[in-house]
Amino acid sequence: MCLPAILFTFISFLSAAESASVTLPERKLLNEKNEPVPMAQLKGESDVLVLFFVASTCPVTTLYWERIKGAWYNYRQQKVRMVVVGGNSDDQPDLIRSKLKDSDLDLPVFWDPNHLLAKKLEIDHTPLVAVIGRDWQVCYRGRIDDFWRDETRVKKRYLDEAITAALSGVTTKDQMDDLFMGSAMR
Repeated sequence: MCLPAILFTFISFLSAAESASVTLPERKLLNEKNEPVPMAQLKGESDVLVLFFVASTCPVTTLYWERIKGAWYNYRQQKVRMVVVGGNSDDQPDLIRSKLKDSDLDLPVFWDPNHLLAKKLEIDHTPLVAVIGRDWQVCYRGRIDDFWRDETRVKKRYLDEAITAALSGVTTKDQMDDLFMGSAMR
């Protein structure tokens, strides 16, 4: 193995270790009535909280509504709570709610108007997901899967792996590389 490959492996290890040690501080999001809701209330008694960062105006997000629905369906009986987080300046909660209704998906919608949560999680475009485990450990940040254009061609389901790991108290490698041009958080 050459020196650059060893260095890359070491940097990757440090990056994974760094994301594994991130603890999310208490934040408040706004509900559909524009009322602040503490994230502890969102998580409730669940072991895992999944935050889907979306934008109704993002064409890539549109491709993911059915996959989000599939994730919700697969984990709804376990101690996993899922919520949708919006916050783009050109978006509104009712537009996101409409997209969810069109997909026959009943998830709560919350708003991150100043992108405080997105910035803390380094979420800079949509759709991305954050998986928060026990003790508010950020277990995963990144893509839902490895092929945004066509679900039938997906080989890696990062979200499923992250939820399974978080339920076991383990952190997984973040998948934050931008292989698609989603909507930038603005």
